[in-house]
Amino acid sequence: MIRILDEEGHPVVGELLTTLRCVTRQVDRDAFRRAMKRLGCYLGYELARDLPRTTRRVTTPLGSREEPVLDCQPVLATVLRAGLPLWDGMLEALPDADTLVLGAARKEGALDKETGRMEIDISYQSKASTDGRPLVYVDPMLATGSTLMELHPRVIATTGTPSQVIIAGAIAYRPTLERLSQALGASVIVASADDELTDQGYIVPGLGDAGDLAFGGA
Repeated sequence: MIRILDEEGHPVVGELLTTLRCVTRQVDRDAFRRAMKRLGCYLGYELARDLPRTTRRVTTPLGSREEPVLDCQPVLATVLRAGLPLWDGMLEALPDADTLVLGAARKEGALDKETGRMEIDISYQSKASTDGRPLVYVDPMLATGSTLMELHPRVIATTGTPSQVIIAGAIAYRPTLERLSQALGASVIVASADDELTDQGYIVPGLGDAGDLAFGGA
């Protein structure tokens, strides 16, 4: 399953995307981070619809009622540093989730036109068991998908086999959505999808470099 929220007509998502994409508003790093965090929260609520659920009975002063709740808590995996604001917002929606933090960066250089992938340096991985639990990859920019395709086999080799895999992002390169879904056997939910990718692997129109815009640098 692939969902693109702005194409479903979500006006709240559209408002947040205008802040994240707008070159004149991006100079305010705090506003950029806050918009990305709010978007993460919204994505968290939306993807929770597809997580396993059960019911829990609650007693009120006047009686009792069963309500749907998560059957088990997911593991939220994010890549330093660009993924942090989106992940932080997702934790607002899923506050009891565990976190798997990953250190990875693409090597500078041209995109491999034959494979559609870029070479990735992987330097760090925290510990959290994913065995039998939903695994959610939180990545703001799904450009070539190279990082997640490189990381996923290493993650499951050291943390266990998840019950399901979900990829959540802010903006994606449209052809990458199907590639990731097939390669990882994953459901994908993103706020928006664009149709162009530069030779350096940047989404167009995209929003630029999410990590630099949130935390500085160039």
